[in-house]
Amino acid sequence: MALNKAKFRTDLRKHKKAGFDTSLFIYHLEDIEPYADLCEIVFGMVAGNSLQAIWSTITVTELLAKPFADELTEQLEGCEQFIHSFANARLVPPGYGIAREAARLRGKYKLKTPDALLVATSLKEEAGAFITNDAGLRKLKAEGIVIVVLDDYL
Repeated sequence: MALNKAKFRTDLRKHKKAGFDTSLFIYHLEDIEPYADLCEIVFGMVAGNSLQAIWSTITVTELLAKPFADELTEQLEGCEQFIHSFANARLVPPGYGIAREAARLRGKYKLKTPDALLVATSLKEEAGAFITNDAGLRKLKAEGIVIVVLDDYL
């Protein structure tokens, strides 16, 4: 399966700040192809300070649940180390404003609570894009955020 890495990079460079769906972490950390290659680009841009990342603490909950459940201490520590290794990433907890915005998004677009919280965090932090592999989130374009779907680059 051919990846359009050049277009992906070009599209990401249009944004100074982007929110991340939890799936990006999973694809990257578990090396799930073909998405891991695209995630390598995204995380490389964050590491290189060409893209500021907005990560919700909801992602921490989603990402660490399996290592806790399976008692995988090494995997748990690796995930936590990875999350905290980027100087150009903001880890944002959902306060009242984000929770309220998530409720609005849930009501208007019929989103699942985690998705609504992740996107609300990105909107409140004024991210220009939200990177995901959930094509159903495209409907949020009306909110003024670009939804970047990994499948579009396969």
